[in-house]
Amino acid sequence: MKTVFHRRLFLSGIVAAVVGLSATGGALRPAVAHEAKCPVCKLDVVQDTEKLDNEVALKFGRKRIEYRCVYCALADAKNYNGDLTILAPSEVKAKPVTLARKDGKWSASPETAVFVGQKVNHRSCQVGYRALTNKDAFPKWVSAHQELLKDAKPLTLAEMLEVVSPAK
Repeated sequence: MKTVFHRRLFLSGIVAAVVGLSATGGALRPAVAHEAKCPVCKLDVVQDTEKLDNEVALKFGRKRIEYRCVYCALADAKNYNGDLTILAPSEVKAKPVTLARKDGKWSASPETAVFVGQKVNHRSCQVGYRALTNKDAFPKWVSAHQELLKDAKPLTLAEMLEVVSPAK
């Protein structure tokens, strides 16, 4: 009885290996970064790097939606009723600025957060529409991206919301 069991286990292992190899095209493939299109601008979501986070995420209930920039996330937030949170990458790796809409009112954490809201070609929006942890980070960010941001001014959350949805 043991030989039959071992033989069946061996054969099922071979079948599993063949199926696995055929599903990967016959070769082992390295893990690929998660890539997605921004639901607002339809451009690729800029991936995080070793030195800088770039992916913006909106959390609404159990949903998590990724965006190319904070502008796109704020623009899309109006399509969701109720409370939500946006994790906006800052100038510090692994330290996003958290934007929360609760009972229709927006807040930012840290409270010292400022925003770059410089109109740029959307291919550069992750630079031109950026959250920063405080006002001291603003000149550093601007000088690192001088060509795009030469006229940029630090914006409060209320001012950034106005850039996204101007009053009529």
